[in-house]
Amino acid sequence: KKKFDALDEFSPSTAKTKETNKKVKKKKTDHKYPTKGDELYIAAFVAAAVSTAAKFLGPPILAALTSPQQSKHGIGQCEGYYPDTEICLLLGTSPEWFQRNRENAECPQWKIDTTCEGKDAFIEKLKGIETVAKEWEDSLAEMDMDTIAKCGGQEAVKPPVWIRRERGVAWSRIQEGIMAGNSEYHCDRDGGNMCWTDALLPMYVEQYGFKPSKEFHVFVSMFDLNSFRNALQEMKTRCVSE
Repeated sequence: KKKFDALDEFSPSTAKTKETNKKVKKKKTDHKYPTKGDELYIAAFVAAAVSTAAKFLGPPILAALTSPQQSKHGIGQCEGYYPDTEICLLLGTSPEWFQRNRENAECPQWKIDTTCEGKDAFIEKLKGIETVAKEWEDSLAEMDMDTIAKCGGQEAVKPPVWIRRERGVAWSRIQEGIMAGNSEYHCDRDGGNMCWTDALLPMYVEQYGFKPSKEFHVFVSMFDLNSFRNALQEMKTRCVSE
């Protein structure tokens, strides 16, 4: 038996088997720590994965993960934001049902309803809210810091609805090459925030008959516009006229 084993050590098949085992063992024991290039590759891969996930998960989940103070709005962002222009513009103004997919499901074309009941009253009310918000902003622009301090500070003159100006410009999702706007209206309420874009009313609701979300419709309907107007007049009387 021993003699056979000794001869077997030098057989071609045995030598090949041992060489294979050594390679397998070497592969199992070798371990490379990630290099700088590996880390950059991994980071790029993760970023690409998040970007891809954003297209499918959409604003609600991403807003929940990234925003410490979520909007009270149903979709987690301002009313009037839609998918990228190159996605929505392909639908035209009257898309067919079979064109709908996960990518373009939130485009405004799918919510156009020119026969929507109460549309005129909604437009008039929202236009009134935006008008008073602009007047309040103009009044604040005339006040210096000393005047604001005499009126009780910034919190005392802060409007119920305020305007946030953005640097960039948004483009229409329905008509190519048309600028949509660059501002947002915000209303802090119940520990959250209701907001909408400055393009929502003139471009989408008035021009195309876009039907806003139920939550936003209720917000506009319940908003006390008279109190908003009176608060502006009281602030102007107390601060601007001094």
